[in-house]
Amino acid sequence: MDKRNSIFFKITLFFFLIFIIINSLIYLQFSFDYKNYQALLSEKYISVIKTVEKDIRLGLSNKIINEKISTFNMQLAELSFNDLISKKPEKIKFDSKEDIINLYKYNNEIFIYFNPKPLEILLIDKSFLSKNKYFWIIVLVFIDILLVWFYYFLFKKLKPLIKLKNEINKFSEGSLEINTTIDGDDEIAQVSNEFNNAIEKIRDLNSSRKLFLRNILHELKTPITKGKLVSDTLEEGKKKDILKRAFSRLEYLLEEFVKLEELTSGQITLERKEYRVIDLLDQSLDILLIDKSQVDIYTNLTTIYVDYELFAISLKNLIDNAMRYNTEGKPEIVISKDSLIIKNHGKPLKKPFDEYLKPFNRDYESIDKGLGLGLYITNSIIKRHGYNLYYYFNENYHIFKIQF
Repeated sequence: MDKRNSIFFKITLFFFLIFIIINSLIYLQFSFDYKNYQALLSEKYISVIKTVEKDIRLGLSNKIINEKISTFNMQLAELSFNDLISKKPEKIKFDSKEDIINLYKYNNEIFIYFNPKPLEILLIDKSFLSKNKYFWIIVLVFIDILLVWFYYFLFKKLKPLIKLKNEINKFSEGSLEINTTIDGDDEIAQVSNEFNNAIEKIRDLNSSRKLFLRNILHELKTPITKGKLVSDTLEEGKKKDILKRAFSRLEYLLEEFVKLEELTSGQITLERKEYRVIDLLDQSLDILLIDKSQVDIYTNLTTIYVDYELFAISLKNLIDNAMRYNTEGKPEIVISKDSLIIKNHGKPLKKPFDEYLKPFNRDYESIDKGLGLGLYITNSIIKRHGYNLYYYFNENYHIFKIQF
């Protein structure tokens, strides 16, 4: 799955965008408010400086002046500007229309220097570092913490979906040894736990099915074995050969049924080796008890990596269908470098080909000819090998193509 389609990717992207947008808006608001704050400070300083300048010219004492400007949280500095500069204070950037106002910071105090020649004024502002200046910064930090916490909370709540998805993937591959239980009472935990309950029921049904099939197969093997023993006691002749071939055929079909059951239940492991396609065809024809003269084979030395028995079964089913539904001439089998084609003359299918790949579809395999599992099993085996089965109908020919 593309990571961009993941809900976790979308949630992370959403929070990242929200985080940037909120921080940007608050930063812009902070910048705007801070500029307004500095403009108000500038006006306050000009007003206070004018008052102080007037009072100094009137000869008022520093005590009286400090009492008058205390309402602005300001007072006259007790040291001179030269003394302040000698202490190397930190100069504060201050946007003001009046270039004669300069701000310095020393010992956590803000000094306002005013120098209208020839008068020199140095004031201390006790309100400059008030909480108002940092209001939006505090708001921003609070919102960022809240966003990060909410993202962590949401991610933690949705994280069990990753485990559930991985376990479902294992289940889709045929594994029943999975556990999707999750602690909690929310909807995700309820779904996961109910799914786990369903898996446990399937596991129990699967065990019952295996036990049933094991008993059925055992019961079927007994009469076949007895039949083979009885046939061996007969005198040599045509009847003995027919019986031996019939019981051998039944025994092979029984083994085939076991393998097919394991294949459809996802419990089989492919034993793949390199084989010539023509050898696989020979095995398929032997299973069908068909002579090579009954089909036209165009071959080469193409080899493929497959499970010999299973792949021969898939070819057997296709050849069997070609023989049963052929209406003219002989079925043809063409082996090329990267594919195998089986075709026969016949009438068009009544439904789309995908319908015939479903199990127990008897439109193509009638009840007296099979269970309707032939094409379903064939397609399952071919897909399990990583190959593809294609079907075409062209010029009154049914064409089945296995693409290696």
